[in-house]
Amino acid sequence: MRCARSLLIFASVFSILFLHARSTSSKPSSNVIRVWTVGSPHTDELPTAIAQPELRQRAESLGYTIEVETFRASGFAAKFRQALLDRSEPEILTFDNYGVISGVQTQKGWVEGVDSDRGVASSLALVHETLSSLQRRGWVMLVRSAANYEAALALSMRPAECESPLTVDPALQRLEEKAVLATRAYLDCDRSTLAGISDESRVVQQCFLPKSDVKVESVKACRVSGPHNLAFVSLVSNFTAKVREPDTIYRSKQGMDLGQQSILAVLRNQGGIWRLLAITHDQMRTIIRMPVANVNASENALDQERPAGIPLEPARPLIPDGMFPLPKKGERFGDFIWQPSPSSDVTAQVVEFTLGRDKNGGLTRLFFLPPGENKISSGLLMSGGTSDWRVWSISKSGEVVFSESHSFKY
Repeated sequence: MRCARSLLIFASVFSILFLHARSTSSKPSSNVIRVWTVGSPHTDELPTAIAQPELRQRAESLGYTIEVETFRASGFAAKFRQALLDRSEPEILTFDNYGVISGVQTQKGWVEGVDSDRGVASSLALVHETLSSLQRRGWVMLVRSAANYEAALALSMRPAECESPLTVDPALQRLEEKAVLATRAYLDCDRSTLAGISDESRVVQQCFLPKSDVKVESVKACRVSGPHNLAFVSLVSNFTAKVREPDTIYRSKQGMDLGQQSILAVLRNQGGIWRLLAITHDQMRTIIRMPVANVNASENALDQERPAGIPLEPARPLIPDGMFPLPKKGERFGDFIWQPSPSSDVTAQVVEFTLGRDKNGGLTRLFFLPPGENKISSGLLMSGGTSDWRVWSISKSGEVVFSESHSFKY
């Protein structure tokens, strides 16, 4: 009896030691931030491991190193689930196709996503901009259950930085302050503040993440351009946001958003007061080819004004209201077409699309064009329910006149 009891005690102690050794060996090194990069489900190719020197240096300043491991999409969901069970999941997950999370049908068959049990995605945090060097086109997410999640979070939450410092004329200090206020309100989804500072011609009261609780850490104005009385302000902010209401329409199901967010705000000066005309976090805001003078160069502004009594004429949409442009035979996309303003002093155009205005998470998309262009491909848009579009015609002095607003459904 005593011998059997001794054997039982020995077996129990051995099991404890074995399990402890297994759990210890499965955990990542205490000073490593691990990145798992997953290839496209459609090609099933092994992606390239990327970690730029600048990112490695930032990690080293926190006392950590970065290790990147790559995976094919097929079979990855099972590997990730096992890593969660073993407590060996990576701190950072990157991929170029959201099917890695949701699952996707490919020509070779169904590729399972890591969220097949509908519980994994809510433990992920989508990183905006700060870790984009790991995945130029696609998604970068933190795994909040990982051992060194706090280190990965610190790596993602660097202070908001401009590529070059902004020097604003003291006379335009109020413009900068109003742009920062508008950006904070847009990120916080503070609709009352947005309404109070908006131009009467602003189309919608959309905001950044309407179904999340957002905490804005900082906002910086980086660049101001535009003609007299009209300002295009580029800003950056850093923030964290917890999802309050999971999105049932779009594919993204992460539980958090965080990092840095670039914003473009357009403000108009009327009677000495700068008011918000449009604001967006849209990534396609980089399509800016606007040949206008800097807003700081306000000298000779009176000479730029048109003679009194001659109004600036608006552009005229040529796509009927309520119609989405159909592609020509053999082409994939149709064109939104308009007749540009006939006024001789129009120096630029902005084509504004209010995508999904009937939805809580709509988006403003702006295209900056020279005065003579007259079409935008529908392939540059995205589906979003009922939407509107209109054309701004901008004079040398910054006067703006708007075309009629036409709706469409995509």
